[in-house]
Amino acid sequence: MPYVNVRITKDGATAEQKRQVISGVTDVLVKVLGKNPDTTFVVIDEVDLDNWGMKGTSIREIRGAAAAAPAKPAARKAAVRKVGARKTAAKATAAKAPAAKVPAAKTTAAAKPAARKAPARKA
Repeated sequence: MPYVNVRITKDGATAEQKRQVISGVTDVLVKVLGKNPDTTFVVIDEVDLDNWGMKGTSIREIRGAAAAAPAKPAARKAAVRKVGARKTAAKATAAKAPAAKVPAAKTTAAAKPAARKAPARKA
């Protein structure tokens, strides 16, 4: 006698959509677990947007902020992709180019450490 509780936000699911959810969940339990559909219960709880939160903010506020934010135009996304492609191509070209030869540093007598003389031994 399975009992499945589905919680969704109260934002306009139609009676037909709920019927499909109930039918679909029941079908999954029948097909996957071999449960009897006559004794399978599916309950849908609709929760008000102000009563459901995530990361310390209500879903109503999150959705309101998302709706107020301007959408990124497709042209901007394409431009970003092109810049990224150019950077990738430049890196690939740089990797194929032979490394520049850097001349070895010349050392002078002043730069060399002075050799220590061993103290003379008395015979």
